[in-house]
Amino acid sequence: MLRYSFSLFIIACLIQSMSLAQSFKPAGDPAKILSELKKASQATNTLQADFKEQKFLSVLKNPQLSSGTFHYQKKDKMRWEQQRPSNYVILINGDRLRVQEAGKEKNVAAAGRMAAQIKELMLGLVNGDFQDNRAFSQTCLENSERYQIILTPTSSRLKKMYSKISLVFSRSSLRLGELTFFEKSGDKSIMTFTNEKINGEIPEGVFTNL
Repeated sequence: MLRYSFSLFIIACLIQSMSLAQSFKPAGDPAKILSELKKASQATNTLQADFKEQKFLSVLKNPQLSSGTFHYQKKDKMRWEQQRPSNYVILINGDRLRVQEAGKEKNVAAAGRMAAQIKELMLGLVNGDFQDNRAFSQTCLENSERYQIILTPTSSRLKKMYSKISLVFSRSSLRLGELTFFEKSGDKSIMTFTNEKINGEIPEGVFTNL
């Protein structure tokens, strides 16, 4: 019964998400929307939030669910820490990118240029620099409550990974509420953010210690 109820809950969420997505229409003034989003990101010195992720894989019937915490400090420090169902940390501090999985640090230096692009992308989605990233074209949509920015890769490297990336912002707060990666393989990851704390103090160790 519990599994059945949970399945109904997931289906209801998906139907709701599809309904909201269908209600978006081309923005009347894209330049104004992008300018407002840029100003909001520039006014954000620190950001803390909880996140939940649903990852839809073509080889699995049900989505994989995970959750954790997110920290950001202007302009180039970020910690993405998945805590459930297993521990996974992505740590960005300036030019350095570190990844830890199941308590062990992975060698990302071997990824070279691709790792650098991923780091630039992740930070850009938070600090607003995605607007100036020539590796993507942008489409701006809106409805009565939210803005949606669709990023379509123009870089040959990123084209191999993503078909598009969707960012959904609240019209009232101009905060990122939902981030979706559409992978070239057909897989999809939907991340939602809650319990945001803006411009609060974050201990330095958050960005230095895995």
